[in-house]
Amino acid sequence: MSRRDLSAVLRKRAEQSSALANLQTPEQAIDQAYDMLFGDVPAAPIPKRKQTVALEQLFPFRTANIGFRPYSEENLRALADDIAANGLLERIKVRPIQEGYEILSGHNRVNACRLLGWREIEADVEQVDDDRAIVIATVTNLQRRQGLLPSERGWAYRALLEAHRHQGKRNDLICAQNEHRSKTRDKVAAFFGVDRNKVQREIRLTYLIAPLLEAVDARKLNLMCGVALSYYDEQGQRLVWERLRTGEKLTGAVMQQVKQLSPPPALAPDILDAAWSDAAVPHQAKKLVFEGERFAPYLVRVKDEQELEDLFLEFLQNRFAEAIN
Repeated sequence: MSRRDLSAVLRKRAEQSSALANLQTPEQAIDQAYDMLFGDVPAAPIPKRKQTVALEQLFPFRTANIGFRPYSEENLRALADDIAANGLLERIKVRPIQEGYEILSGHNRVNACRLLGWREIEADVEQVDDDRAIVIATVTNLQRRQGLLPSERGWAYRALLEAHRHQGKRNDLICAQNEHRSKTRDKVAAFFGVDRNKVQREIRLTYLIAPLLEAVDARKLNLMCGVALSYYDEQGQRLVWERLRTGEKLTGAVMQQVKQLSPPPALAPDILDAAWSDAAVPHQAKKLVFEGERFAPYLVRVKDEQELEDLFLEFLQNRFAEAIN
């Protein structure tokens, strides 16, 4: 995202949070998400106060791994320039901890203010439990940040599901202990307006070892192949990673051979070699021909034929996921 684009996003965000009545405020979105996940349970008003907080007292969110990456240096500078010109348009959200305050929402704003040399920042200080802290930290980012990576969404969805399961164990009046995780995924998917299978797939990605997950984010590893690999143990995943490091490409055909020859969770080197060798044998394939004019508006956005092939394969794998799994 260019600095100009980021500035436009920041201006639009400020307008949304202060004006249009038909849009949810951040507080309304948080309340709705909490009620949807944990049930409409009567509770005392959440203590909250506006306060100026020293930047040295602020610590990153650590209640759960929510996976959101900080802005790039370029975008952080753009945010800092916007704050310098227009001020802090929205207070950060924090909660008290022993050392100071844990940031619930506003990590990039804090870093931008540090870049500007600020020593203090305006904050909403909230006394909330871990579950609501996770909702605040995830919902505000999932709803408002553009271009999130699959891993960022996956870790956020997983944090919400684990918070839901954790609360269910504590209090069966809120969530029956035997409620299936699939029902929770349905709630998360419904709230964010996405397909439940997409939620499930992106959560599965968080079970990949770090280099494979980074490869999915960088579009060097097909997302559906990443999902399939997530069911294998760490040793098996590392075997695949060693092959990818040499420049070999994990195609859908190779992945299907791997699953057929060695279903999860274990994967032996000889099985992996056999799957890769078998997939490399030429097969009679159908030649696909498309009308160029129908696809012209989209093809200009595709870098090369390899990216086009990957996108088409990803579509087919998503479309027929249940049939081939």
